[in-house]
Amino acid sequence: MTRWNPKSYLNEGRGHGFQEDYLKELIKAGRVITNKNVPVIFSLSHLANLSDTLYKDLHAFVSRPTEDAQGLVYKSFPIRKRSGGKRWISIPCEQLMAVQDFIAQEVLNNIKPHSAAMAYVPGLNNPLKANAEKHMHAKWILKMDIQSFFSNISERQVYDVFKSLGYPNLLSFEMARLCTRITPKRKGDRWNSEIDFSKNQSYQCSKIGSLPQGAPTSSALSNLVCFEMDQELESLAHVHGADYSRYADDLCFSFLDANRQSVYEFKRQASKVLYKNHFRENRKKTRIIPPGSRKIITGVVIDSGKTTIPRELRDRIRMHLYYCKKVGIPEHCKQKGFRSVLGFRNHLYGLIMYVRSINEVQGDSFLQEFNKLPWLDFNI
Repeated sequence: MTRWNPKSYLNEGRGHGFQEDYLKELIKAGRVITNKNVPVIFSLSHLANLSDTLYKDLHAFVSRPTEDAQGLVYKSFPIRKRSGGKRWISIPCEQLMAVQDFIAQEVLNNIKPHSAAMAYVPGLNNPLKANAEKHMHAKWILKMDIQSFFSNISERQVYDVFKSLGYPNLLSFEMARLCTRITPKRKGDRWNSEIDFSKNQSYQCSKIGSLPQGAPTSSALSNLVCFEMDQELESLAHVHGADYSRYADDLCFSFLDANRQSVYEFKRQASKVLYKNHFRENRKKTRIIPPGSRKIITGVVIDSGKTTIPRELRDRIRMHLYYCKKVGIPEHCKQKGFRSVLGFRNHLYGLIMYVRSINEVQGDSFLQEFNKLPWLDFNI
């Protein structure tokens, strides 16, 4: 991030004939932004210049395309979860991706999330392993999941993040629009706009956006939106002698001294904190793990005092590799319900790299077998 120089800015502004009072107001605003350790940006056109994008494109994105044009802005597709089921991913078009990359790298990655947030943290090596290690040697573990995590973070909450960084109201609104995607209309204050559109009717839109899973800005924004919630949950955990971490939508609390009744009571209080912060517990995924049971945190086993990969996952990878060689990749994809060889390849590669992040030796062994498969026959 290039350091902003107010003297240089003032001299350049004078050279362009801007009024002195106007320049001083901008410099005053710029100092506030600089103190937040983020780049100084005054307007949408300024953002376009810094991100090497076109103002007309950014203005069009902020104005919200029609429902029919949404598919041109984001491409959505399902991917398989390691735990089963599907997750929908929305990838922005090239022009929107460019400005989102700039916002993610130059703005959001300069802001530290709460220490309990373990996913998408710049500079944190091996976050899955670090998250699991935080709960090593616990006797009781409570795992909770947030329902529809990204899509329940609204455009207004994203606006509040940018406003807290010192950016002007209008620019904060515009950046919030650039980082969200319109969703079906919902009830509640978070899904109503308080912005006065009288000066810019092109920004009028009856629907409030939410974070799309797959945009480069969504992960960091979700952590910053959840900062106060993480504070509350960590304080609650400490009162009960527990440790707390959050890996995106996966919450984990670990206890040394507890019993089933006390953990149930704690879960009730934690659910209230989620609700207060506009989230809901996905009760189907709630797990209370007692002493003596196998303890798996975000897919990492911590029973033996060290982090390991579940045997089931290793066996699944071995099965895929074996049958790809025995019956061929297309036939194996068909038998396992994969729509395309590319989708299967990405799925298997993701599993292997996940193993590698926990056990490099095991992961490299799988990767060698994976690379020997005839992927080039399918132009991938």
